[in-house]
Amino acid sequence: MKILSKSKYLEFISCETPMGGDWYYIRRTNDLPSHDSAVAITTVIKRDNGYNFVFLLTKRPPILAENKAQYCLESPAGLIGDDDSFETLMECADKELVEETGYKADKLYVELKNSSTSAGLSSETLTFITAISDNDKIASNPISDGGVIVDRVFVPVRDVYSYLNNIDTKKISISSALICGLFYALKRLDNLNMQ
Repeated sequence: MKILSKSKYLEFISCETPMGGDWYYIRRTNDLPSHDSAVAITTVIKRDNGYNFVFLLTKRPPILAENKAQYCLESPAGLIGDDDSFETLMECADKELVEETGYKADKLYVELKNSSTSAGLSSETLTFITAISDNDKIASNPISDGGVIVDRVFVPVRDVYSYLNNIDTKKISISSALICGLFYALKRLDNLNMQ
């Protein structure tokens, strides 16, 4: 393994394939064997009309630069230990949720660990968490993350399939992490009789 280039959060690496050829990939600089690179938080908030998912509408530079879509629909997420190497998974999930949505969870459930985001492109792995809050009281004003986060979208749990099926994907790319997180969150909500 050889680091070809490095920035604050990413390394571009060269390694050998099983057949002896060259392979290039991206690695998160916060990667440690003890934890995943990042956490994705499927967020459920109780509002007047029942439980709602909270999604982020973002303007991601790679999606824009490649003219894939104007926006991306995502779940709140963050790098584990990027600023504090002693940060725990749950501390990261709690912090990122408040920063990106303004909400504090009443309950956090770890659903899946060590999930590869794109194994041919990156060594990044995610932990998926379902966050549930029984009220929609804002704990803190959410950040825009340098203008990347442009809006928060509330979708009633009962309408999520219809909502996602009717998105114009030429305008809005749907994050695969959002879809994976929904799979686990819907199962969790069903088990808790909250749908």
